[in-house]
Amino acid sequence: MLDNCRLLARAGFREHISVNYSFNVIDERPETIRQTVAYHRELEAIFGADKVEPAIFFIGLQPHTHLEQHAFDTGRLSEGYNPMSMMPWTARKLLWNPEPMGRVFGRICLEAFSRDPSDFGRTVMALLERDYGCAPLQEALTAPVEGRPALATAVR
Repeated sequence: MLDNCRLLARAGFREHISVNYSFNVIDERPETIRQTVAYHRELEAIFGADKVEPAIFFIGLQPHTHLEQHAFDTGRLSEGYNPMSMMPWTARKLLWNPEPMGRVFGRICLEAFSRDPSDFGRTVMALLERDYGCAPLQEALTAPVEGRPALATAVR
């Protein structure tokens, strides 16, 4: 992926790039945050920091996915819930930001909004780097995925 980005930059690509980051996925931990920061910093080195816009978002649980199954397995959701319900007690469970990292990301996002809401994504990345550091790029590119495989099956 990064080799393709380097080729694109060498070919003269100078447009704005939006990179979507969803933090606090299953098995998120300080090491994975450092790896994400390293990868993002390399994209900035390739294209220019002013051209790479990190878009930060929280994951919403979707029916029939491995994340929904994980929510069932861990007791976050109960069988028979209504995924279309906007009742606060259901909607809150559908926004994926559990512990142990949930409070960390909540605090980081609030601090980023407070510091510079017009440059939220870059501020989040800077705060994550401040708090967790940046892994060597090679570690970010070779990091094994931990956890069990997805339980959901594709619709045929």
